[in-house]
Amino acid sequence: MIIRQFEPQDIETAKVPVIRFMKRYGDGRITHRALRWFQRLSKQNIPEGTYVAAALDKKKLIGVIVFGHYGLQESFIAVHPQYRKRGVGEVLLKSALAKLPKIYTRVACDNIPSLKLCFSCGLIAFKLIKGPTGKPTLWLAGGDYSTEDVIRMEYIAKISPRAEEKRSGS
Repeated sequence: MIIRQFEPQDIETAKVPVIRFMKRYGDGRITHRALRWFQRLSKQNIPEGTYVAAALDKKKLIGVIVFGHYGLQESFIAVHPQYRKRGVGEVLLKSALAKLPKIYTRVACDNIPSLKLCFSCGLIAFKLIKGPTGKPTLWLAGGDYSTEDVIRMEYIAKISPRAEEKRSGS
C-alpha cells in the first residue's frame, strides 16, 4: 500500500475521483456540505492545515482522507469495502497525524467503525454536539490540539453564520 498526499496544485485533478470514491464508499456518512466544500477547493483558496491523501494498492484507489483547516472546517475518510479491517484507515489517519500538528474531526455516535478508528489512533473525544445531520456527534482531536479552537470556531459561526459559510466555502 502506498499513501499519496496531494499537494495544492494536485487537488484540482483529484477532485473527481475523490468525490466519486466518497459517494460510492462513504456509506452515506459523508455530508453533502463536506463534498461541496471539497469541490470548491482550489489551489488559490486552500486553508492552512488542509491535508488530502489517498491509499493506493498498485494503481487502485482503496482509501481517501481529507482534513480542511485541521478538520475544523471539514474532515472525512472512506475505505473501499474490500480493504476494510486491513489497517488502511489507520495508515491514512496516522499519515495525517504525522503531517499536521493537530487534527479535529466530528463523528456521529452511531458510526462505530469511525469511532474505533479514531480511538485506535489515539484521538480524544472532548465534546458531544448535535451534528450536521441532527445526530449526537463527538468532537475528537489529536496531536497538539486545543479545545479552544473548536469553541472559537463555534462562537464565530453562532454570531455570524454567513461569515462561517464563507470561511468554510459552503
